[in-house]
Amino acid sequence: MRKPKIELEEGWLTLGLLLALILTAAITIRQAELTPGMYVLPIVGGTAVFVGLLLAKSKFSPRTAHFFALIYGFVIVGYLVGTVLPEAFTWHERIINLGSRQIDWLVKAFTGGTSRDGLMFVLQTAAVFWLLGYTAAWYTFRKPRVWRVVVPTGLVLLSVVYYYYGPKPLMYYMAIYVVIALLFVSRTHLVAQERIWQQSSVRYERVINYNFMRAGFVMALLLLSAAYVMPTFAANTQVNDVLSDTRGPWRDFQETWTRLFAALRAYGTTTSDPYHDTMSLGGPRTVSNDLVMDVYVTDELPNLYWRAIAMDTYDDGGWTAQDWDTSLHFPDDGYLNVEPTSSRQVITQTVVNYIPNSSILYAAPEVVGSSRQMFVDSSVNEAGNELVSAVRSRFVLTLGDQYEVTSRISEANVESLQAASTDYPSWVTDLYLQVSDDLTPETLALAEQLTADFDNPYDKATVVQNYLRENISYNDQIEAPPADVEPIHYTLFETQEAYCTYYASAMAMMLRSQGIPTRIVNGYAQGDFDDETNSYRVRASNAHTWVEVYFPNYGWIQFEPTASIPVVVREQRFVDGSAESQQAIPPIDLDDLEDLRGEDDEARFGDDPEAAGDVVPAAEVWIDRIFVWQTAVAVIILVTALLLMWVANQFNKRVEGDVTRSYSRLESWAGWLGLKLQPARTPYERADIILTEIPEGSTQVRNLTQQYVLREFSPAHENEDNFNPSDEWRVLRPIFLRKSIQKRLEQWRKKPSP
Repeated sequence: MRKPKIELEEGWLTLGLLLALILTAAITIRQAELTPGMYVLPIVGGTAVFVGLLLAKSKFSPRTAHFFALIYGFVIVGYLVGTVLPEAFTWHERIINLGSRQIDWLVKAFTGGTSRDGLMFVLQTAAVFWLLGYTAAWYTFRKPRVWRVVVPTGLVLLSVVYYYYGPKPLMYYMAIYVVIALLFVSRTHLVAQERIWQQSSVRYERVINYNFMRAGFVMALLLLSAAYVMPTFAANTQVNDVLSDTRGPWRDFQETWTRLFAALRAYGTTTSDPYHDTMSLGGPRTVSNDLVMDVYVTDELPNLYWRAIAMDTYDDGGWTAQDWDTSLHFPDDGYLNVEPTSSRQVITQTVVNYIPNSSILYAAPEVVGSSRQMFVDSSVNEAGNELVSAVRSRFVLTLGDQYEVTSRISEANVESLQAASTDYPSWVTDLYLQVSDDLTPETLALAEQLTADFDNPYDKATVVQNYLRENISYNDQIEAPPADVEPIHYTLFETQEAYCTYYASAMAMMLRSQGIPTRIVNGYAQGDFDDETNSYRVRASNAHTWVEVYFPNYGWIQFEPTASIPVVVREQRFVDGSAESQQAIPPIDLDDLEDLRGEDDEARFGDDPEAAGDVVPAAEVWIDRIFVWQTAVAVIILVTALLLMWVANQFNKRVEGDVTRSYSRLESWAGWLGLKLQPARTPYERADIILTEIPEGSTQVRNLTQQYVLREFSPAHENEDNFNPSDEWRVLRPIFLRKSIQKRLEQWRKKPSP
């Protein structure tokens, strides 16, 4: 006895494509490895599809079926997520644990707290995939709505791929999903058409299933190829100004997401930050006038800088930052545990970012908190305080993103700094008194001569600052120093021209040589203040490097040696009711230092490495931005598409080269035109019906019909020897295509709005 054959009206291929859609999205999210336990997603999604199929094919009413799906989902999702918990837990304990953790998550969601429970992301994502799998099956097998199947799952997948910056090639999964989705759309549309044809007793070839799916696959590959080669839309500040009023809710959602799923793994990405942990004294400085950020404050404040990263070690004509430990700081952790210092004012800044893919959180020194989760590069001193060199957003900032930062800016006056102690802690002397062995005797002698008449670090720093401002001309188009000349020496004694990195480097090294702890800082000068909005507009042209000197009890204090930037103005001490100016520092003529110059500089200097350029890198050659693997993928897609087109052409030749198959294809095309050819009609009557829609193909249709009649009904069952059906199809194919498209457009226009 033969076993009954299990049939599925929509076809098993439809179910296979549906499963592939859900599993592709689930596997993609699992591959992202955002948190442990993501292996349950494909299981949940696949199970939901089969449950949805059974309920869709059942006789239950929609309400009853949805109720059962809810119960099944609650049990299955709870069971699978429960397996992520330690095996030592009983199932009773697992249920209690999941319930209590979900309640705790909801409390934090409504009270503004931060959740660091990664299992809640697994639980809620699994619930989402149960919903996606069930509704996809329902809208495929009970109430066909193809876009309600494809779009929701696609959006979930797109959100993960778009914000993922890890090492896995998730974009490939997105491409696979697009191909499967287009095949699914093609398949479900064909199923719907087959129902219509069967109801109208239209005869069609079963091979049309293969033809339709093949055409859909080729079209999907062509669309992906076109999307790959299309230029990206470059974000700019003008676009952001247009969207700024509409993206507020989206920004709020992003901030809420990162707050409630803080435990998710974050990946770095190639960012467009202009500052890194190394900097060389190089050649001409090229910066644009592009907008970098707007910084909103409560009141205009003097002496503001926007810090990116502090540099501590100078050698071989360049600066580096120590490889500090990096810790993750959450907003609700409170302020950073920085060193307590006097004469500081706490200010809050709201920064709107205009750099695509930026990671640095810019703020006035010193940063103590942020509204964003941030990575903090720092070390710890003897008292356990954090010594911060840079702060970066945990999640990459895109154009238009905004954040709040809290800083403690110095208000120390001149008298206080002049009277500051010189009893430096060991963490300061160990690092910030480092002097490069390459510094020349002339540089050291100049530093000694400038500072000899002063007895405190503040006045010594001031005299060096003023000397550089008065004797070194600003020029950001200077050539890089020769390889055999130390850059600071080259600036002070040969060119007497510089820009900010040279000014700051010279001041820092000269002060260190006199026992004054110093570092340089990269970032931006304050920019242009707008009185109406209380904001600083900062552009790329404001990129800057300055000097910070350490004073016990007051921390790092900014100095400005660059001649093109206003000097830092501090409150003066008062004597007899009048402000006493800072002690005048007489300029020193370089001619007075002629005797400090040696004759044999080349013997004294080693071979310096080649200059690496300025902070802002020069424009890259376009070919350097082409990735080999992307080119390979594009070639593979193109070759595959061409191969499939060749296979399709060969298949067409076989079909259109045979009279019987050609006539069957003629009737299939008639169905696409909406014509109903009753089986009782003769071939010539059917030809007349077809010609009512395509009269311009009269000769070809009649020729095919006549040869078909000869082949099927003549005594010899042969058509004319010299007849080639392919010649007729060269004319008919474009006519049928044009008419079919016109019919679809007319039907779409006449379709009533919902």
